[in-house]
Amino acid sequence: MNGPEVLRFAANLYRVPVEGGYFLVDTGLPWEARRLLSLLQEPPKLLFLTHHHLDHAGGARALWERFGVRVLAHPREWPYLTKEKPRPPLPVPLLGGLLANLAPAIPKEALTPVEEGEEVFGWRVVALPGHTLGQVGLFREGVLLAGDALRGRGLPPRFINEDHPLARRTVRKILDLGARRVYLGHGGPLSGEEVAEIARRLGV
Repeated sequence: MNGPEVLRFAANLYRVPVEGGYFLVDTGLPWEARRLLSLLQEPPKLLFLTHHHLDHAGGARALWERFGVRVLAHPREWPYLTKEKPRPPLPVPLLGGLLANLAPAIPKEALTPVEEGEEVFGWRVVALPGHTLGQVGLFREGVLLAGDALRGRGLPPRFINEDHPLARRTVRKILDLGARRVYLGHGGPLSGEEVAEIARRLGV
């Protein structure tokens, strides 16, 4: 299996090769969309969003408008993506709520639900809740695309996790998957041994 290609934006985006093209995991910040579009000579087969945060989903509307591709996301993320519900504020005084919600809304007709256990071009959807309640990743042949389930050598900071205890339990879930290589939204990738060390340090 060919591995995913990392595209380094505010968050790591992944171009995943499939027969006849590729699909894209996450889309960066809204104001990075022009640069992202300039890198994509051919349209992706689909967009897969790990979660609703601005640095992962902010460019989705622009890519949908350009290519008309389906945008896959867990239903628990939809209210934030469509702006029916405001995203939780970022940890920035006064402006946190405004900054968190700068992404243009994605129309419901652009969205396709994905749930744990479904397959996307041979990759299995895995629920990785905690950072957000509907965060999902993709797993295939020992490789996990994990969004922000892990960051660097541990978890994302508690203040940006929607459910920090649940985020801790998700580390154990990743370990139990038997992932040998874990690609992250920020930093990484990590080996299975490095994930095991994180789990030991967290006591999960």
